[in-house]
Amino acid sequence: MPIRLRVALVFVAALAAAFAVGGWLFYSRLSASLLNATDAALAAQLSQAGRYLQGPRTAPGPAVDTKLLPGEYVVQVLDASGRVRAASTDAGRKPLLPSATVAQARRGEVALTSTIDDDPARLVAAPFAGRPGWVAIAGVSLDESSRTLGGVTAALWIGGAAFLILAGIGAYWLARAALVPVERMRREAAALSGTGTGSTLQVPRTHDEIAALAVTMNDLLVRLRGALAQQRAFAADASHELRSPFAVLAGELELASRPGRNKEELATAVATAREEVTRLARITDDLLLLARGDESKLAIHPEPADIAAVLAQSADRAGARGAAAGVTCQVDAPAGLVATVDPGRIRQAVDNLVDNALRFAPRGTDIVLSASRAGATLVIEVRDGGPGFPPDFLPHAFERFRRPDRDRARNAGGAGLGLAIAAAIARAHGGWADARNLPGGGAVVRLAIPGDPRPRS
Repeated sequence: MPIRLRVALVFVAALAAAFAVGGWLFYSRLSASLLNATDAALAAQLSQAGRYLQGPRTAPGPAVDTKLLPGEYVVQVLDASGRVRAASTDAGRKPLLPSATVAQARRGEVALTSTIDDDPARLVAAPFAGRPGWVAIAGVSLDESSRTLGGVTAALWIGGAAFLILAGIGAYWLARAALVPVERMRREAAALSGTGTGSTLQVPRTHDEIAALAVTMNDLLVRLRGALAQQRAFAADASHELRSPFAVLAGELELASRPGRNKEELATAVATAREEVTRLARITDDLLLLARGDESKLAIHPEPADIAAVLAQSADRAGARGAAAGVTCQVDAPAGLVATVDPGRIRQAVDNLVDNALRFAPRGTDIVLSASRAGATLVIEVRDGGPGFPPDFLPHAFERFRRPDRDRARNAGGAGLGLAIAAAIARAHGGWADARNLPGGGAVVRLAIPGDPRPRS
């Protein structure tokens, strides 16, 4: 069922319920008002009941049926024995009320609705003044009141039905008009191409919830296109990075398979192939780690760890490479600095940062691995004295396959995943990573880990 029809039906149902309650209240109030007016008129007739004792019909006579004429009042005066001692012209000689009600009227005024001669009537009885035990009764037909209430009821039914029909049509039209921008956005969204780069939804100028929905959907489209572009770039970069090791591996295997190769040449080919297989395995492991990080499935196992010891292990690991490059790795962390982290993952992140710094640190400079507390946050920094990051590279430093020099040879650097892995490990701990250049030269990469890291759910 269309939304506009559901809105119209719900609106009509709510109006019908409200109209029914209002109509019932109006009918009840009108009925009560008519009865009150009738009772007041009958009370006035009771006050004048004594005049009927002075007329010619004061003596008892044969029982005569009462005749109620619309708008005409009938009055009876009953003595202590319950006989009619006086009555108006059409009141008859038979008591209008049963003996039990008459006995009740001797103690106080009684008003009730009864049926006389198959017609509804309103009767009021009260003690007759000056005659103990006597009762005066006044009655009037309710035909006029019934016709009035019947006319009001018919008017309420007819008018209510017409009102609900018009309200339903109006609600349907308003809902349809309100949903026109939504239908237009649906058609525009259906017409968007999966490869489009600039198409967005038209934002209505109504400044309402629908306009906000259009803005939100446009933001979503921009994010989706950005994610799609990153995915395509990731696939292209991964293919490029994996193609080179496979090409070298295939070439070495082809050369090794040629006849006439001596033992030394075969050993060289096997060693080169082993290096390329190791590189392929490393790239595959890095990509798997990043994929788990994207899915919030990068497992960490926090435990109290000596951060200075973790940094010292990374510095020792890089000692041989640093000595060959004329670079020294130093650790600047206070003794006894303990944090609840996954020491293996933190070591992996720091190793990547140190490897990255070794590629650019000039000979004779130092790489500093530092750790400190900033409130409840553990801050780990890796600084080098190299040329620093290119300014246009800093906004993309933690993207995958991003390297400061895209044209440099493969042997001059890694696959461009080290910083991305470090950032993924920091996010898995609930923290973050950033990179900047130092004022005096060199670059620094910082990992911030909260005081109580927990794996992301």
